[in-house]
Amino acid sequence: MKKTLLNILTLFISLSSIAQINGKFKHNICEFGPNCFVYEFKKDGTFQYKYHQDILGSGTLTGTYMKTGDTLKLNPDKVLFASESKIIEENYKNPDSTKIQISLQRLSPKEKVDIDRLHWCISINDGKYIETNENGMILIPKTKVEKIEIKDIFQIKLKNSEPMLKLTDSIFRPKTDKNYIEIFASESEENGDLAITEWMTKAFILKGGKLYPLTFEPEVGFLGQKKTYYRKIE
Repeated sequence: MKKTLLNILTLFISLSSIAQINGKFKHNICEFGPNCFVYEFKKDGTFQYKYHQDILGSGTLTGTYMKTGDTLKLNPDKVLFASESKIIEENYKNPDSTKIQISLQRLSPKEKVDIDRLHWCISINDGKYIETNENGMILIPKTKVEKIEIKDIFQIKLKNSEPMLKLTDSIFRPKTDKNYIEIFASESEENGDLAITEWMTKAFILKGGKLYPLTFEPEVGFLGQKKTYYRKIE
């Protein structure tokens, strides 16, 4: 019983702590333009971040926050997701050739697929790497393809280089003898941090109704540490 009461009290204190910071806070850099940032904190522990930045553009991010004492910590939601890699096998019109087409599925918001056609290097059946055209397509004499391995061209041209693009799957194994193989490779979520999620401030200290940044805040360079803050507007 005592443990239950303690848990309820802890939850109440936590919710009360969150409620103390609800409302909108606007960065004082907005007075100088063109950059402007606004956080809206809600009683349910979520936030919305609206940004306009001359390099990174404009948009909105969401996430959760936790207030402990006068310190506020933010955890932005993931924005971009990887689609599942897949391979499609069909018959090509020329029976003496094998056509291989590789498309990149870029990281994108949920429910969306962003396809890009790029220049790749591929190994067929563990052979040496050969280049596709700039649209990811290659046409070879009719071949029974059992394995295709994909690397971006920088890995081959610049030996021992880290890939410019990381994929969730780089090896594909066709299951039929059909001579048109279309591969949809997916960009790895390791590449998925939006620049603005790295740019945004994720920790504040609350003083006198103003939020002062505790983590990376580029506007400090313009306004100075003590003059950089978010002021409550609602």
